[in-house]
Amino acid sequence: MQNLPVRRIWGVGPKSAARLSEMGVETCGQLHAYEKAELASEFGSFGLELHQLCRGIDERPVEANRIRKSLSNEHTFAKNIETLEDCEAALRRQHQELLEDLRSSAADRKIAKVLVKLKFSDFRRTTAEIASRQPELNTYLQLLREAWGRSGEPVRLLGIGVRFAETQSGPEQLELGL
Repeated sequence: MQNLPVRRIWGVGPKSAARLSEMGVETCGQLHAYEKAELASEFGSFGLELHQLCRGIDERPVEANRIRKSLSNEHTFAKNIETLEDCEAALRRQHQELLEDLRSSAADRKIAKVLVKLKFSDFRRTTAEIASRQPELNTYLQLLREAWGRSGEPVRLLGIGVRFAETQSGPEQLELGL
């Protein structure tokens, strides 16, 4: 935050940026030097907000404006996994977590694909995915075997997830019988 230009702070437009510049303030770090009272005197109630925002304090609620396209979980192992059997055991645990996450945060979403991601000890990555509407354990195990077979290296990271079907935005296209 110290080096962030004050112009990047929410609510600081050209006029308030010019006023801050006249005060010798170009970065959040420079704005830290001012007390709340000084900023309130110069900018009114917005000065109190500036005091907080330049310190990374923002109590406004976060409003997501994008539709989630996927849901996944990953685990980086403290010690690389050497065998396919150990990877399968880890995948079974992660599968249970994924099912819980789907039930709690995406129960109403339709699944289009399931995927497995591996990062090997040499940091190469591979992903195996297949079109599927159900996050079934056997499908993940099949994808794991496919991805595992692409390298002889031990596994550093295992991830599993789903990609959601795209939601229609707008009126449905109807077909006319001819």
